[in-house]
Amino acid sequence: MDMKTAVVIGAGPAGLSAAAKLVELSNEWRVIVLEATDAIGGLSRTVRHNGCRLDIGGHRFFSKSREVTEFWEKLMPTQGLPAWDDSQIRRSDHLAHGGPDPERENRVMLRRRRISRIYYLRHFFNYPIAISFATLWALGPVRTVRAGLSYLFSSLVKRTEDSLEDFYINRFGRTLYSMFFEDYTEKLWGVHPSAISPTWGSQRVKGLSLWKVLANAFLPKHGVRETSLIEEFSYPKFGPGQLWEALADDLMKKGVDIRLNARVDRLLMTGGKISAVVANGREIACDAVFSSMPVKDLVSALPDVPAAVADVAL
Repeated sequence: MDMKTAVVIGAGPAGLSAAAKLVELSNEWRVIVLEATDAIGGLSRTVRHNGCRLDIGGHRFFSKSREVTEFWEKLMPTQGLPAWDDSQIRRSDHLAHGGPDPERENRVMLRRRRISRIYYLRHFFNYPIAISFATLWALGPVRTVRAGLSYLFSSLVKRTEDSLEDFYINRFGRTLYSMFFEDYTEKLWGVHPSAISPTWGSQRVKGLSLWKVLANAFLPKHGVRETSLIEEFSYPKFGPGQLWEALADDLMKKGVDIRLNARVDRLLMTGGKISAVVANGREIACDAVFSSMPVKDLVSALPDVPAAVADVAL
């Protein structure tokens, strides 16, 4: 039986996951992964510098999708015994029965508590906002009353949601928005919330509101949690890039050809279909292409792209 060739562009989470799924579903494909850099993991890689490991992208592993969490668990099982830092704080409530020992094995997901803070009024506040005595004490009675009245007003008078600013004010009131969300968002993304689409908010914090925050603070915690209210997450022992490096190792053992420093220059088309990929000047004939490269680079690599499309891609 003749093998068909699939080229996957990019060895980040999307590219490697596509290669893994293709290998899982069929043994009729020869899979080649082309990565422009010298590292696995894309925007979720762990950079090594002077003996240190640095996260440059997403580093908290949490998902409501069972398929995704099972995929992670298969690659790197959750710790079953305490790590060194767990022992120091005497924490063992997060261990998985039968899981690996993180002090002896490297392929292991650690479970860690989420701690995020905003420095405001010379105090550190939990982010997302935690309604507690410490929070109210730090805000003071005047700000607390003002925040409450602002929230009640926003509950009664809803703004048209044309921006992320509108999204936050509708859910928390202008006072809390100005205190905790406005500057934080602009510093994090480099854009003022008034210039960011409200859809970003619905994707990022989904159904989060002050009522959800209050319920999270005072009511028993059960059922599905809002993404922004999670208190624990998984973390690979050596950083997020380790998971993708582990996946790459598994794929290579299954015959997947992963080529680093292989920058895609052009995509060749025959009869309206991509027939070959040119990387570092070398042509690779293929029957299918899966691209996870930036869209602007993909468009520039395609032949005969309409000018209007090329301008938008830039």
